[in-house]
Amino acid sequence: MIRKRIERYLAYNKSRKLKAIAFNETKATLLFKIIPFLLHANYPDLPGFIDDPECAFGIHLFSPRKLVDAALIRRMFPTSTCLDERTPNPFAVKPCIHSIKTIGSIGTIAQTEKSDCDYWISLRFDEISPAGLELLREKCRRLEAWGMEKEIEIHFFLMDIDQIRENRFDTATDEESAGSALKILLKDELFRTHILVAGKMLLWWLIPPGLSENEYREYSSRLKSHQTINSDHFIDLGYLAHLPPSEIFGACLWQMNKALDSPYKSVIKFAYLELLMQDKNKRLPLFSAHIKSLVTFPEKISRKDRAKLPLAEIDPYLLLAREIVGFYLREAEDRKGADLIRECMFLKTLEGMASQKRIPGQQKRILLTMSLMRNWELLPRDHHHFSTIHEWSYRELVEFGNRIHGYLVDTYNRLRWIFHHIDHETRVDITERDLSVLGRKLFSFYEQKKGKIDYVKSISREAMAQEKLTFHVARVQDEDFYYVLQGDQTRTAIDTQAARIINRDSSLVRLVVWLAINHILTPGTELFLTKTYLPLNLVDIQQLCDAFFTNFPLVVFGHIAPEQLLAPEKLERALVVVNMGRKQVNEKTLESEMITVNSYGEYFHHDFDSLVQLKNNMRLLLTRHFISRWNHNLDFLIPTQREQHRIKNLIFNQ
Repeated sequence: MIRKRIERYLAYNKSRKLKAIAFNETKATLLFKIIPFLLHANYPDLPGFIDDPECAFGIHLFSPRKLVDAALIRRMFPTSTCLDERTPNPFAVKPCIHSIKTIGSIGTIAQTEKSDCDYWISLRFDEISPAGLELLREKCRRLEAWGMEKEIEIHFFLMDIDQIRENRFDTATDEESAGSALKILLKDELFRTHILVAGKMLLWWLIPPGLSENEYREYSSRLKSHQTINSDHFIDLGYLAHLPPSEIFGACLWQMNKALDSPYKSVIKFAYLELLMQDKNKRLPLFSAHIKSLVTFPEKISRKDRAKLPLAEIDPYLLLAREIVGFYLREAEDRKGADLIRECMFLKTLEGMASQKRIPGQQKRILLTMSLMRNWELLPRDHHHFSTIHEWSYRELVEFGNRIHGYLVDTYNRLRWIFHHIDHETRVDITERDLSVLGRKLFSFYEQKKGKIDYVKSISREAMAQEKLTFHVARVQDEDFYYVLQGDQTRTAIDTQAARIINRDSSLVRLVVWLAINHILTPGTELFLTKTYLPLNLVDIQQLCDAFFTNFPLVVFGHIAPEQLLAPEKLERALVVVNMGRKQVNEKTLESEMITVNSYGEYFHHDFDSLVQLKNNMRLLLTRHFISRWNHNLDFLIPTQREQHRIKNLIFNQ
């Protein structure tokens, strides 16, 4: 029976790999063959090489020459001699990596062309010297950099087997995470979504679902002691069956943070938290147990469901979405919540479909996916409308974004209420440090401050990006306003295009920055300008856009380092735009605007009416924040005009 369970797991694992290969064969080759090969080798002409004999590397139970042939190595690394017969063995003699697994959307319906790949590297830290472990971290960092050169984003998480078995995640933090906020949920996601890339299989797959912790330990001990299995071929990451309520609050904060950059997945994960929290018991069952039943314990599933779902069709994301939709319709009686889950799941899948349409032979797979979602009642009622999201008006995008963020805030408040009523003595299982990190990100996004340029509650940056934008100037009550509209509106009557208006502002500079930080305007956006009575041309607007993109990298909230968020706020960069309106110049009336960004990812707009005000603020930038032209974090834009030379003299030579 154990052999049969192992065979079912291996068949399921293979089907997940095949889905990833069908999605993008080149990327899958790198993820499932080249990366494990490079982690098993340490050779000077290969990426990730560490020139230190103490560097730990190598994977248990891994046969590199069986997985990667010489032709593939020649194709990937044409000048490498790593497999030359005269070359000393480049592979580890004493491997230290027990298992490599992906965690997340790879090989599922949620995979997209932009999906990164997170690798969970299982080690025993006490088998490795501190120096060897740090050198392995450096090797992984170099492989991550090499992956970026190949336009594939990969991340490695070095995890200690013994720590994880006891549900301690001391090593789980990185620049994107707040480790104490997620423990059991992170383990649950690993168990239900992982693909075994190389090394040892999880013992968890062979232990019946529904056991208590003591029963789990006893069962795993029997498997090992009775030699039912070769224990050297498995790793035991410990018991996983229930979520402690103490972890919920931190998980909510974590998902609110993830939603700032990727709201579709966060909606689904937030709904999962609500499903778990609605359980009236103190022990909250996890969905990974259901996936395990489907894969290695099918006898635990009804015959009807078993027959409906062959191994190759088990998709962790799709199954979870179906469970959540059922929960909202059945338990919560919340049709709006169920509809939003369907819509977010469809849009997440659509991201993958959009990148697949150009690949020959993929149309059939897309149609099969749509059919599967329809059979499971996961297609939105108006899925044809959602399939054309790239054609939506800006107002439709914003309305849907407000629905998503409204759902997240409402669900957060409901979960917080449930959490406080489960057990008044339950402590919040999140450190003060991580609470500060997660809270700071939320404040940076949502909080309103004087002069701050607000972020839009968008559905995703990719969806907000516009191919074409038209700028228009109009006078309203003796004041000039700058409008921006979707598309090329230069050949239409502007007063008939109210539905295409995205925003208006009395400052062109502030409007352009607002568009850029919200990814409505991108470096690839084509710009247009209607006829105007102001001394303004399209070149001016393009120069302003170029100046912004040159000086300010796009803020990704998930990538802001915790150390930045824990430190006091400080300004990091500034751009000064002088006399954009080409008004008459003198020391008293020189108009200028300044854009600054701080270490929390917040942008601010300041305007000055005179040269004295501008110079005083430049002096403050230098003395308080070390921002100046000499430090290469202050730039100026002076639009081409008759008095450009005089303006430069006034600013820089007086």
